[in-house]
Amino acid sequence: MIHVGLILDAQSWVGKIVDSCISMAISDFYSRNCHYQTKLVVHTRDSGGDPLLLLSQALVLLENFKLDAIIVAENSAGVKILAELGSRVKIPIISLFAAGLSLSSFEYPHLIQIGEDESSRAKAIAAIVEAFSWRSAILIYEDNDSARPILSSVTGFRLDQHVALLTSPTDEEIVEQLMKLRSLQMTVYVVHMSPILASRLFLNAKQLGMMTQGYAWITTDMITNFMNSMDPSVFESMQGVVGFKPHIPASKELRRFAIRWRSKNLNENKNLEEMEMNVYGIWSYDMVWAVATAAERVMTRHPHILHQETRLNMNFTTIRSSESGLVFMDEILQSRFKGISGGFQLTNGRLIPKELQIVNVFKGERIIGYWNPGNGITSLMKQENHNETNSTSSSKLESVIWPGGTMNIPKGWSLHGKRLRIGVPANNGFREIISVTRDPRTNETTVTGYCVDVFKEAVQSLGYEVHYDFIPFEDANGQMAGTYNDLILQVYYKNYDAVMGDTTILASRFPYVDFTMPFTDIGVGTVVPKINKKSIWIFLMPLSGDLWITTAAFFILTGLVIWFIERPINEEFQGSLCEQIGMIFWYSFSTLVFANKEKLLSHLSKFVVIIWVFVVLIITSSYTATLASMLTVQQIELNLKQDYVGYHYGFLLSRAVSNLNFKNPRLKPYKSAEEYADALGRGSNNGGVSAIVDEIPYLKVFLAKYPSDYTISKSNTTTGGFGFVFPKGSPLVQDISSAIMRLREEEKLQLMENKWFRSTKSIFTDQDTRSNPSRLNLHSFGGLFLVTGISSTSALLLCLFQKTRAIIIRKFKFFLNSMDSVKDYLKVRYITTLTILFN
Repeated sequence: MIHVGLILDAQSWVGKIVDSCISMAISDFYSRNCHYQTKLVVHTRDSGGDPLLLLSQALVLLENFKLDAIIVAENSAGVKILAELGSRVKIPIISLFAAGLSLSSFEYPHLIQIGEDESSRAKAIAAIVEAFSWRSAILIYEDNDSARPILSSVTGFRLDQHVALLTSPTDEEIVEQLMKLRSLQMTVYVVHMSPILASRLFLNAKQLGMMTQGYAWITTDMITNFMNSMDPSVFESMQGVVGFKPHIPASKELRRFAIRWRSKNLNENKNLEEMEMNVYGIWSYDMVWAVATAAERVMTRHPHILHQETRLNMNFTTIRSSESGLVFMDEILQSRFKGISGGFQLTNGRLIPKELQIVNVFKGERIIGYWNPGNGITSLMKQENHNETNSTSSSKLESVIWPGGTMNIPKGWSLHGKRLRIGVPANNGFREIISVTRDPRTNETTVTGYCVDVFKEAVQSLGYEVHYDFIPFEDANGQMAGTYNDLILQVYYKNYDAVMGDTTILASRFPYVDFTMPFTDIGVGTVVPKINKKSIWIFLMPLSGDLWITTAAFFILTGLVIWFIERPINEEFQGSLCEQIGMIFWYSFSTLVFANKEKLLSHLSKFVVIIWVFVVLIITSSYTATLASMLTVQQIELNLKQDYVGYHYGFLLSRAVSNLNFKNPRLKPYKSAEEYADALGRGSNNGGVSAIVDEIPYLKVFLAKYPSDYTISKSNTTTGGFGFVFPKGSPLVQDISSAIMRLREEEKLQLMENKWFRSTKSIFTDQDTRSNPSRLNLHSFGGLFLVTGISSTSALLLCLFQKTRAIIIRKFKFFLNSMDSVKDYLKVRYITTLTILFN
């Protein structure tokens, strides 16, 4: 006889199910294996759900019987004590309820647990949160050893808040916690607690209106496994809940067992008539088969061990212990068979379900999908598609009916009809960006400007209503009640729900608040007066003096070379001295506009002209570009101590100035575009400034008013532009940012900017200090002049060589002709002489 203790709550529904299933398992096992030499004898004790009574019943069993194992059908703090006791007496302690990460197989080698571990629970929850694109959730858990470990296992999503409920709180305490949660914006709740406490939680949540449209509740298997045993009023209050429970594959064996179980127990326990088979009953059935099979293997392989026992003194009692405990434990851990729950196999002392069902509670339970660690969320048709990739998409789930009977996916947060208090900066001097005016008769405040239009348009484009009131941040005199940092901190202190206006996105502000995506250009720039275009000699400024002289010299040199080559053979380059000098200058300078009509006859002169025209083209193009830049941008170098730089009052200037490479600037604050113009007009020497440093949106407003007198000379992206301010973690940040991006893509932001800034697109120039125009010098074109000089010199030398060669050939021919004449004369004289002699 193999004695096994069974401790359960005999009055609970799950206790009755487990008791009946274990009884059927023993009967079925030995009716099929009647030849076995061993037989399990189960000694059942009732703990009444009390952890202390659980330990007491275990000690009584150990005192009266030589137990080989203890099966516990409770998920309480007493299981941990029994696990410690099992290590002392060295017998397997089998817990039908997984008791959390704290009871690991390394700490308690004699403990066997059944059910999901906290890590898998947390991953499944994260998959659901991600599938429905919720940013975060709130965890509500029971403050005990069974539920508390999930807090450290939550990964994959942001946990905005967690609430721990005592094991036996009053309804007032539960309501108090729920009221706190309802005041928050988040409406996604994850519940992990005992079914008894969960029943009270959902009943109170329904009374507070938290089981209505817009809310989402997710329950773990700790609750969902007991859904069928809950009171109808509790079940009614849980409509719309999404939960997880272990998936037991359907099989003929399971169906037959369920039918036999129902028919057998209907007569014995009428309370089971309205209840269905529970997963713990199925697992306990398979576990008994594993224990019975292990006992037979121990009898077969180690028959002498089963009959040995020892007695242990526990101070207050003496308990009996079996010597076969270690061997028995090892045989159970090695069990492999196909049970009614599917493949039975223990991993690290735990039977973990391979897959979880995702169920939706609405007038019953219905499966909407599955989740497993390997593939994530899978659909109901997963058997037809074995190649599904890892996915958390809600499209793989069946339609979910959420609290309130709606199929619309909850946003995950709600303002609960609250009117937002929006702080607004008062009187910043740039009325086009934001302006606050108060009617003295009605005392009504009106807020206008570019920022207001963007905010209103973004809010209107949301798929839900947001009610708000603009509240100026001002003192009794109508002035700003502090700096922009003070205004932003009002959101951190919860005096405002948001800030709308020209608030700059800076890294130093992110520890306190969140910003939306910027709705303006980013960075700062420098505005300077345009160059004085009234100078009659401005056309000479693009080129340095040495470059003007060198260019003129090469014009004359090129004309001389062409004249020298063409004059002997081209009538157009011949004539009087004055005509030839005029042709030299005319032909070379006419290449500036490519107006030369004279036809060249020599290939050498054509070669020289081609090279020279290329050089002229480069020089004229560079000259034109530099002159155009000088007419629009003035080069400034604020290096002297007497130079002043103006900036917008309240603007954080230190980093902007350092990044724009100003040296020793003397700073002056101003409040409006008109003050900017006055200061720049007077200049540093007359009580004004030489430049204005400010953020791009302010400069756009300024340049729209004074487009002909000032320009942006340089800019730097040292700030993040203007953004709306919200509290840390506010879900409105992402929605408003998405709306701003849509406005940008639809070019509505540009239209609003044109409305308020009168379109500065044509006058806004983003130039780096390194690209400011400067005079062109000889060094820049030294290579070009070297090329044209070599080509002209080469052509001239070659022409001289050709002329010299022609002269030499002509003289040689004359010499040959002269020699022929001498020969003829001598010949005549010779003949004449002979004639005289002979006569």
